[in-house]
Amino acid sequence: MFQLSFLNASLLIFTAASILPLLIWLLAKKKPQKVIFPSIRFIKLSKEQEKSRSKLKNILLLIIRMLIILLVALAVARPMFRSVKLKPSKKHPPTALAIILDTSYSMEYAESGKSNLQHAKEAITKINAKANEADRLILITSNETWNQLNAQIYAGKLPQAIIDQIGVTYTPLSPEAMLAYAETKLQESQMPNKEIYFISDMRMDATTLKASVPIASIPLPESQSYENIACTSAIVLPMLVDKKKQQTIRFSLENHGSVDRKDVLVKAVIKDVKVAEKFVSIPARQSIVETIVCDVPSDGWQSGYIEVMDERQTYDNRCYFAFPFYSKPSVAVVSRLTALPAILSSMLSVYTNSTPNIINPDALSISALDNYQMIILFEPGNISPRLQEVLAAVSSRNQGLLVCLGNNADTSLKSYIKSAFGIQLKDRSNKAIFIDQLSKYHYISSLISGKALKNGNIASYWQTESSSSTGIVSAGNAPLALQKDKQALWLWNIASLENTFFLDPAFPVLAFRTFDYISNTEIKESSGRIGDVLNFNSLVLPNGEFLSSRRHTASQPGIYILEPGSPKESAVAINTDYQDSANRKNIPKGVKNLGNDWENKLFFSRLGHDLWKSLLAIAFALVILELIIVKIEESRTKA
Repeated sequence: MFQLSFLNASLLIFTAASILPLLIWLLAKKKPQKVIFPSIRFIKLSKEQEKSRSKLKNILLLIIRMLIILLVALAVARPMFRSVKLKPSKKHPPTALAIILDTSYSMEYAESGKSNLQHAKEAITKINAKANEADRLILITSNETWNQLNAQIYAGKLPQAIIDQIGVTYTPLSPEAMLAYAETKLQESQMPNKEIYFISDMRMDATTLKASVPIASIPLPESQSYENIACTSAIVLPMLVDKKKQQTIRFSLENHGSVDRKDVLVKAVIKDVKVAEKFVSIPARQSIVETIVCDVPSDGWQSGYIEVMDERQTYDNRCYFAFPFYSKPSVAVVSRLTALPAILSSMLSVYTNSTPNIINPDALSISALDNYQMIILFEPGNISPRLQEVLAAVSSRNQGLLVCLGNNADTSLKSYIKSAFGIQLKDRSNKAIFIDQLSKYHYISSLISGKALKNGNIASYWQTESSSSTGIVSAGNAPLALQKDKQALWLWNIASLENTFFLDPAFPVLAFRTFDYISNTEIKESSGRIGDVLNFNSLVLPNGEFLSSRRHTASQPGIYILEPGSPKESAVAINTDYQDSANRKNIPKGVKNLGNDWENKLFFSRLGHDLWKSLLAIAFALVILELIIVKIEESRTKA
């Protein structure tokens, strides 16, 4: 079997020019008027033989000229003949090689002190050694950014420096994308012999790779027994009461190996300090969920990770987390009263671990807002222009605000509530109603939604006409708790002892989660993933780099600090998707495995022969033949 291909197939269109000599001959051929003179009739017989010979000569020259044009056009298209019956030469012809290197983080799996990526780099160095100055080499990795800088066409050998600097990536290109990149670069090389080598641990989804260029895989050493434990989640559990400087972290571990693992060390790290550790056991091919209690070093945003000590695959050992922690949250109650209702006072005492700070509305200033994480508005009396200015600043800062209604609400307060929450406050009602709806989609009420209330009666509350804010708690059609941005409104009378809901276990949970949410100290139940888009004014990446743009796509796991140094500073934990952790192996279809003796099978396209030189040689020979025929004819004519 043989295969004929063209390097510049698009130029085959010029082969159509081979019919030009024929068209010229046909169009230029004229038939003169036939006139026979009796005196020269005797010449006719001798001319018939000359005419027949001239006609054959012209047809032969026509064919030669058509062949010359055809052969030149074919030579420009660069035909290449390949056959398995042809024996390879000892020295390979000039070849363009594209090496596709898988750099997903599973390539860092190490056995006997050497990772698969190190084995792959050694294989590339061996390919380098067998290449000569006439070859063209291209190295393509799973890292798109690296490719943009380094995936060039190199003459002779790849620079060892770019091989040494290759590392794993958490956002790898697909094999199909890398193959498309390789084919584009090979086409740019303008080489007749092209080959693609694929180096990977094959821990990927099943796929089929199709290309116009032969693809061969260079195998990596097989693992004797795959061992890998991945830490796949780390969630900080919220604390409703007793805000001691301790936190419970729930984490998940998955054993992807076929051997039970016992006494595996797990440690918790917060702000680069190890704060706790424990030993766990994990059955083969199973996952477990554990908790670990650790000390929180200080108030503010905390960030760190849970790490399992597993030496073979280290890139999935960590799972990052971030959460705010305030042992004594700073809360200001804006009220004209000197004493708070028992329910509100007791809740704030437990939440802040201190006596509630009551501030007269006339004494509150905008500059003082930086000292508090949350403002509670209770019985403020008349909303003066000064207080309106302060409340407007709270709203513009997206600072936490809870409006607790008591026995009284004058016109100015009702007007403020309407502008802030889009709700028209009417009169206070003493008609008892029962709470029958708790939103399961909101952080504040999701924990108690769906649970039966033992005491759900509200006997004193403020009625409303309409609402455009998000309802959290309601009884029938009557809203009782609303939320808009970082502001919340309680429509029940917090000063009434007739509201038995205050005695239900669900109420302190609802109250504490309200405090956490509007003061921005709630603990997120999930972390971000690589590929998530972060919006910010300023950002510090896990590697310490500072960015001031508005958007950034997370490309590495770790802790991202948003708005560093400002009152709005927060942290986001970004983790991998853990797809590369699983023990799987899928060799792509369409890829030929060279086997363990792959070094002796390199440059396998040397069975191909480029025909353009031969075609030009034949065309040149035809030109010489045409000249000879013309000269012979000229000499006969003179004779």
